[in-house]
Amino acid sequence: MASLSGVEALTAGLRLIARKPVLLLAWAAAWLVLGLLPQVLPYMLLWPDVVAAYGPVFRDALAGIEPDQASPAMTALQNRMLPYSLLQLPVSLAAISILYGAVYRAVLTPRDKGFGYLRFGRSELWMIATQAAAIGLLIVALTAAVLTGVIVVLAIRIASGNSDQITNVATFGTILVSCIILGWCAVRLSMALPMTFAERRFRLLESWDLTRGHGWKIFGIFAGLVAMILLLELAFGLLVLVVAMLVGVSGGLNGLDAHMKALFAHPPSVWLPALAPWIAGGTLVYALLAAALHAITIAPLIEIYRQLAGKPAVEL
Repeated sequence: MASLSGVEALTAGLRLIARKPVLLLAWAAAWLVLGLLPQVLPYMLLWPDVVAAYGPVFRDALAGIEPDQASPAMTALQNRMLPYSLLQLPVSLAAISILYGAVYRAVLTPRDKGFGYLRFGRSELWMIATQAAAIGLLIVALTAAVLTGVIVVLAIRIASGNSDQITNVATFGTILVSCIILGWCAVRLSMALPMTFAERRFRLLESWDLTRGHGWKIFGIFAGLVAMILLLELAFGLLVLVVAMLVGVSGGLNGLDAHMKALFAHPPSVWLPALAPWIAGGTLVYALLAAALHAITIAPLIEIYRQLAGKPAVEL
């Protein structure tokens, strides 16, 4: 059985950034183009409809009135957004494949550089297929879990004489067991994308064999990544508060909330130009943070695969 170093895998992204921090610039640019732009472009193209739909929502929210989410303007916007929404899934799968592939390549074949290791080739196409299959498998698994859970809870409820207390306990227990089983399956299948990338062919259930005997260690690595993400989000939130105080917004979160409410009380023609420099600057900072988070959370996956597959480490 191959050995797996949890510390080495967990810190793979940090070591990658430390060795070549310039990669963050390339990946931040890629994230803006591939990740953010497809999300905001429909709103930019339909900006008059967005203002017509969300303007009353903002005004009602600021006035303490329940916003009308089914207004004619909102319905019209949702109808016009439908074609763009249908494109979101394939675009997202392609973007994930390119961005994940860049990190995988930086760890596995670091001499194959190019622009930030970004490519769209055979490996990325197979990764799209693997992601689509994984989504289909997840839908089937969730459906089976829900149906099984409903049957089990109904059977327990009938057997207990329609006791609400026992039914609630049974529901909680069924949900907990389902989450544990699905989570364990996710851990065991977590090497599907790295395997697909490295072997340039469809891989999904093969991940189960590769991770055999290493499930708990991989789970521990994922738990450590969650802790890193929480710390990064906390640091970003503190940064926003510090910047807000530096520009004269006092009172912490309450002061920032009051400041934004006063600003949004004006029409978009007033607050949009005022916020534009902050939106641009914040977007760039967020892109860099997203690139760093991307490396920190994705590099461990390919590092785990490298170790389990017995591939030698190659330095940048």
